[in-house]
Amino acid sequence: MCRRYAAPPPCASRPVVSCLTHQGGGDMTESDAAPRALSARRRQILEAAITVLAGQGWRGLTHRAIDRAAGLPEGSSSAYYRSRSALQTAMADFVVGQLATDVEALAAELEECPGDHDRAVAATTATFRRWLDESDLLTARLELTLAAARDDDLAAQLRDSREGLTSIVGDILARGGHPRTDAVSGTIVAAVDGVLISALLRPPAHRARFVADSLDLLLGSLVEGRPAE
Repeated sequence: MCRRYAAPPPCASRPVVSCLTHQGGGDMTESDAAPRALSARRRQILEAAITVLAGQGWRGLTHRAIDRAAGLPEGSSSAYYRSRSALQTAMADFVVGQLATDVEALAAELEECPGDHDRAVAATTATFRRWLDESDLLTARLELTLAAARDDDLAAQLRDSREGLTSIVGDILARGGHPRTDAVSGTIVAAVDGVLISALLRPPAHRARFVADSLDLLLGSLVEGRPAE
């Protein structure tokens, strides 16, 4: 059976790699879209848009619905993001940026404790649990990913972010003493997407345990070459 981890244990000397997932137009500029450069009002609008998208899907994502969710006067969101394309691009940048911030923080934590499989599972589980507990961002990312299958510009936008994520995973592989290959890094990122989707479909009380068990199996069998227990 998979081991149980309540909190990250002290550093040990066991091989490790962490798996992370971590996936236009209008009046926006690239700097406007970046989460760290957003004005308070743009952030408020995008957070409301994510809430609406997660709860109602693309059909429910209207300027009026966003304004209501944000508690703003009607017409506020359209003043910042006039077209659906501009709104979609801004939302994708915001979602990717928020998740990337968590991934970078997790990578920094794991860098302090290289070689510790148990710590990697516990720390990564904690990050994923936050995403699942506040699932609007994760659900919006999945909606954007599905939309990207029909939108070349959005697909390119998300593909760039995924390549950056794969590179981060590759760095963690290398620090853990494992060969760095795009195939392994890409497989880890894809596998984690599946774990998160499966976790969203489970009752909230069961999600953390499922994620911890899945990560333990994934890291052990895929990276260390140890058979699943």
